[in-house]
Amino acid sequence: MKKNIAKDKIKNGIPSIGTWVSSGNPLVCETLANTGIDWINIECEHSSIDLGDLIHCFRAVEHTDIPVFVRVAGSDPLIIKRVLDTGALGVVVPDIKNAEEAKRAIDACRYPPEGKRGIGATRPNAVYPDYMDHANEEICVVLMIEDIEAVNRIDSIMEVPGVDVIFIGPNDLAATLNVPLGMDNQHPKHVEAVETVLRAGKRHGIPIGIHCGTPEEISRRIAQGFLWMPIASDVAIMRSAFMTSVARIKETTESTGINSDGKFY
Repeated sequence: MKKNIAKDKIKNGIPSIGTWVSSGNPLVCETLANTGIDWINIECEHSSIDLGDLIHCFRAVEHTDIPVFVRVAGSDPLIIKRVLDTGALGVVVPDIKNAEEAKRAIDACRYPPEGKRGIGATRPNAVYPDYMDHANEEICVVLMIEDIEAVNRIDSIMEVPGVDVIFIGPNDLAATLNVPLGMDNQHPKHVEAVETVLRAGKRHGIPIGIHCGTPEEISRRIAQGFLWMPIASDVAIMRSAFMTSVARIKETTESTGINSDGKFY
């Protein structure tokens, strides 16, 4: 089956950079897979993307070595099973609060005897005849820490066998801390919570990730010891790029004295 290059990198202590895909558009996925990033993650928690959309996204990058992760809506084994049976090489499970939830999510991602995943991955088995032999090894389980309760229980969560990545969701974490939201959050309470998770990861030998908003933040996070980092999302980057372009057009128009009704067609 397809190798998970992102999982290989972090297992060897090499930072792995990806991005979030909120559009669910196959062309976007195919384009991103040829930009030099290590992986893409499709957003299925806060979006209307369904299994039919996922199949088209997986097919769009099948000819590349880029693995596709999916953030599912929760730790329900049925949700996780359907995403994996569609072809995901990684599962990002949101809002893990304790060891029991962590084990439930991990068991759903691994075939017996390592886990409890049901047999019947129709699409992956059709595409990769050796899928069953390598799925447990290649599929990457990413558990999200988004609540101060989870931070306080981080050691017990990391002690569950099979955790591949612990990934911090900065905005939800900020909300539970009752501090201002922000991707690169410098509030002292937020900084301490993030450092608590990072220190635990180093103790347990588990790679830690965090969602970043800029290349500069990613560079700083790598220096801190983070290994799995998405930069922004397809929608956020597109919005920022177009806002910047439109602002420059308006500035140029004003500086040259060209009249305009303020609309761009």
